[in-house]
Amino acid sequence: MDHPAPHRLKARYKALYAASLLALAALLCVCFGMVYTLRLDPGGDHARLMQLAYLCMVAGFFVLAAQALLVYKKVMACMGQDAARADEMAEQMERLAVLDSLTQAYNRGKFEEIAAQELGNVRRYALDLSGIMLDLDDFRSINQAHGYSTGDRLLANMAHFLNDKLRNNDFLFRWHGGKFIILCPHTDIDRAAIVAEKLRVLVGHKIFGGKIRVSLSLGVAQAGEDDTLESFLQRLQSGLTASKNGGRNQVTVVRAQLSPR
Repeated sequence: MDHPAPHRLKARYKALYAASLLALAALLCVCFGMVYTLRLDPGGDHARLMQLAYLCMVAGFFVLAAQALLVYKKVMACMGQDAARADEMAEQMERLAVLDSLTQAYNRGKFEEIAAQELGNVRRYALDLSGIMLDLDDFRSINQAHGYSTGDRLLANMAHFLNDKLRNNDFLFRWHGGKFIILCPHTDIDRAAIVAEKLRVLVGHKIFGGKIRVSLSLGVAQAGEDDTLESFLQRLQSGLTASKNGGRNQVTVVRAQLSPR
């Protein structure tokens, strides 16, 4: 159901309120005329005039009630708009608290929150959890060759591209520089390695900004029941470092001895 635009509602309230003021003015004129008539002829038969006076009084009460209703609706409409704006601002502040301002991927604070929750699920329910740490190869050279603003746009486009290729229950985080982390709940290391290789190939075939080709180095690890956030991150970083040292544009899978289930 379509609702009138705010400026239409405002114009409508103004028109109705102006009409009510005109109606009150007309009633006052009528009452003034009746009082004037009574003063000119105080001894005459004024039964009809008194009836008209009562009708004017009743009509005046109705007009005043209509004015009060208009004011009430206006106040409620303003309060509703203020509440909607407050909700919108609160939602925006909440988003700013968990999103990286450049890429709109989740930030490091949100990573620590979600990773702690998912590692708890690994320990309590023996669920699979894998991670992918990836970095844009030669990102510093891209900044130097094309400028930092182009590098920023590349990161934003890269985050959007990666997020579009992930499943709904995967999480993308901006770590720092050209580095991102992907958390894949309910995913073992072999499936995570497939996801990482798919992303490497897709990014390698894409041209960003119509002129820039990039490649990714990636490290893959699976969380164990004894893992802390630090030990899990250390294996992800070691996988990424191995890919960088091995020539870049590759995926390194770091397998750890998982606790028996």
